[in-house]
Amino acid sequence: MTDPGRISSDMHRLLDGEPGGSPEDRAAADRFQNALDTYAAALRLPGREVDMAVMAAVRRRRVVRAWLGMFWRWLVQPQAVQLRPAMAAVAIIAALAVGIVFRQATLGGNAGVGSETPVVLVRFELAAPRAQTVSLAGSFNDWSAGEEDMVKSSATGLWTITLPLPSGEHQYMFVVDGEQWVPDPNAHAQVDDGFGQSNSVIVVGPRGVVRS
Repeated sequence: MTDPGRISSDMHRLLDGEPGGSPEDRAAADRFQNALDTYAAALRLPGREVDMAVMAAVRRRRVVRAWLGMFWRWLVQPQAVQLRPAMAAVAIIAALAVGIVFRQATLGGNAGVGSETPVVLVRFELAAPRAQTVSLAGSFNDWSAGEEDMVKSSATGLWTITLPLPSGEHQYMFVVDGEQWVPDPNAHAQVDDGFGQSNSVIVVGPRGVVRS
């Protein structure tokens, strides 16, 4: 059965102008050719107006690129700026104001008023001659083990570290070999850490350690 949606080989030959074929095929070929001619006549091919629109778009793009190039060169090249005395004074005052605001923001708004939290150097010690590593973790460093590494004395086996701590109460523990959390045996105060162990407590005042 012949597919009605396909053109037979005889129809192809007739459309190509070859002789032959049955009268039915020639009539069908004529009808097909007439339909093609009607469809082609109905098509509207792009005229000169399309070419003109394309060239106008290209010219606009070139103008935009040229302006962008000029603007970029103006940005990257040094520019000579002349200020009148009054404008120069305004610029200096503005720069000083910006510097003051930046300084206050950096110091938390407490610059020059004497309200900065005093910091005291505190020395921590732990006798652990067999330990390979010892670090200090506490409320002052978010309990980060391994962040504050202590130094061992080969002669005494004493591990030490000195840290600047702000005034107030601080809890801490020693971390031995990265696994064992050990409270300070020399601390005068211990508090329950809520996990079955104790945290050592040190209280720092403006002039030094108040008690430990």
